[in-house]
Amino acid sequence: MRQKGRFSNARSGTNEGAEENNMNIRKLENFRNPGSEYRGAPFWAWNGKLDPEELRRQIRIMHRMGLGGFFMHSRVGLDTAYLSDEWFECVAACVDEAKKLNMKAWLYDEDRWPSGAAGGLVTKNPAYRMRSLRVKLLDSTAGFRWTADTLAAFVAIIEGRMARDVRQVQRNSRPPALAEGEKLVAFVVEMHPCSNWFNGYTYLDTLNHRAVKAFIRVTHEAYRKRFGREFGRTVPGVFTDEPNHGDKLGSDSSTDSPGGLPWTGRLPTTFRKRYGYDLVPHLMELAFDVEGQAISQARYHYHDCVTHLYVDAFCRQIGEWCAKNRLLFTGHQLEEDSLSSQTNMVGSCMRTYEYMQAPGMDLLTEHWRVFNTAKQVASAAHQFGAKWRLTETYGCTGWDFPFAGHKALGDWQAAMGINLRCQHLAWYTMSGEAKRDYPAAIFYQS
Repeated sequence: MRQKGRFSNARSGTNEGAEENNMNIRKLENFRNPGSEYRGAPFWAWNGKLDPEELRRQIRIMHRMGLGGFFMHSRVGLDTAYLSDEWFECVAACVDEAKKLNMKAWLYDEDRWPSGAAGGLVTKNPAYRMRSLRVKLLDSTAGFRWTADTLAAFVAIIEGRMARDVRQVQRNSRPPALAEGEKLVAFVVEMHPCSNWFNGYTYLDTLNHRAVKAFIRVTHEAYRKRFGREFGRTVPGVFTDEPNHGDKLGSDSSTDSPGGLPWTGRLPTTFRKRYGYDLVPHLMELAFDVEGQAISQARYHYHDCVTHLYVDAFCRQIGEWCAKNRLLFTGHQLEEDSLSSQTNMVGSCMRTYEYMQAPGMDLLTEHWRVFNTAKQVASAAHQFGAKWRLTETYGCTGWDFPFAGHKALGDWQAAMGINLRCQHLAWYTMSGEAKRDYPAAIFYQS
């Protein structure tokens, strides 16, 4: 019996060794000739008048180049109406051609960037437009009037970002006469001005759950109705590009005022529910260091509340929709390059990554070494079990950027845990303004 046992163990060990050897051979072969999911997928700039047959031709070029897929990315110069029937005919041709070639056709959720407005189709509705709480410094009370958008007013001595002798003005009452050195500080909610960049409208109120639901309905649901059967197959995911909640206290070049703060209609109510007190009496602490206060709890709570609203309204809703519909939610946040810049534009990138099935980053130029950002992405992916960690990379490197440079940037990101490369940029055309769009182009033109 003992001899039989030893013989059985020997045979078992031999079989296990053979299986392990075969597995290693398969791994080596996959490394030599990786599948499409392991190959690069460039930003394919749709920047001219789109033609389905030309799109198919360019996909075949990408296939010969060894690329595994592409991101269908509306870009400056686009001469086909965004999200029109003609647009979707072009997307359909690309999904079909990618399927034939076993490539991946990634969606992109916006007309240019930042993601959220659907090229203005969502923000045609004023209720969904981004707003800021503007901080206005007035030398006189003569022109001041209370309006529905005026949240509060204070009288104070302002010295740079320091405020002394702060007194709140009772709502709807006439402000007192200003003493020498005093200013009237008004906090007024203002809608962002319309812009050609958003096709005559504005960016989205990304703190507003209803606004983001409208964005999902206009964009994501439109793709699902047409291509849902290929979700999780030929169409693996959707890229969101530089969403944000608006900057905090960016300088106002027209005045000496400190600028504005991200705002939405629900913010005061949400703040009170989360922290148990009213934010409005503490608004001065958001824009100034108030004399006598070493720290401001209200300022910390405001930043936390805005981050919560942004993550919950934008990232969670889209991430959950993608999970339900077998798509990977990928892309990157705006100004993720440092903790301070993240605080300014999105609050905390780490909190957004929880809802991204393939969290990502952006690496612009060959000079930036955003190691912390790469590790944040990889760390969040590890914590939440996400296989893919994306980088949008090589943007703004220029025509003279060598192959060795491309390899070096890719290598250090791979060492940091980044494993899905979205090369920036592959042009559909280089006619007109398109030729000046953040070279170099990694495509047939070069």
